[in-house]
Amino acid sequence: MMYVSYERNGAVGWVREDLKGKQKEFCMCWDCSKFAPDQDDKGCQIIHAVLTLAAEKNIVLPVWECREFDEK
Repeated sequence: MMYVSYERNGAVGWVREDLKGKQKEFCMCWDCSKFAPDQDDKGCQIIHAVLTLAAEKNIVLPVWECREFDEK
């Protein structure tokens, strides 16, 4: 695996090159009937907490496992 640096919001970070920019492709929330990306709470307490942490720490956190998942 190769890791590359990137800059976002004035901060430098690291990402696995093969996964950069693929959060939506890998995050299972996009296939969940509860996920409402345009709502402030995202329609789900779990993804709301994940996205709040991601924004606070300036990181990307795709969801790969979830106990609340409801397939569309």
